[in-house]
Amino acid sequence: MTVLIDGNNLLHAARDIDPSDLLIGRSMLCDILGSWGERRRERVCIVFDGPAPTAPLAEQIGHVALQVVFSGGGVSADDVLNRIIAADSAPRRLTVVSTDREVGQAGRRRGSRVMRSDAFWRQVRRDLARPLSTPRVEPVEKEAGLDPQATQEWLREFGVADPPEDDPLAGR
Repeated sequence: MTVLIDGNNLLHAARDIDPSDLLIGRSMLCDILGSWGERRRERVCIVFDGPAPTAPLAEQIGHVALQVVFSGGGVSADDVLNRIIAADSAPRRLTVVSTDREVGQAGRRRGSRVMRSDAFWRQVRRDLARPLSTPRVEPVEKEAGLDPQATQEWLREFGVADPPEDDPLAGR
């Protein structure tokens, strides 16, 4: 699934929701969204108003799980979002995040899931506050098998005769 975000909407929502996020800027927002996208295995595209920043600044806001788009001069982020929604080949697998009514309507017309920026920001913060689940560690014996002595003990315990000499699993 792809999450398409109205960047300025989300930035304002983040600042309004939590006073500790008042200092959040584009760079920090992109870092948070990149981490969220990576954790959730979601493709995330955020669209900001205005021209793209210089190369050094653009590198700071980049993240492997995040595509950052700038609308450029004379075009609004809403226009870019509407074009992306209209051109998407799988709009039902698209989540549109915006508080803008026109952008939300464009998403709904195409069958996309639409979320308000404030609701989405709360979800992101909740998801990132949860601890990562750690994979269960299997016992070494399960991967490597029992040593020959333990194997023989279990065979005797279950009354299984000794395996034939030509058995490739014998002595495992």
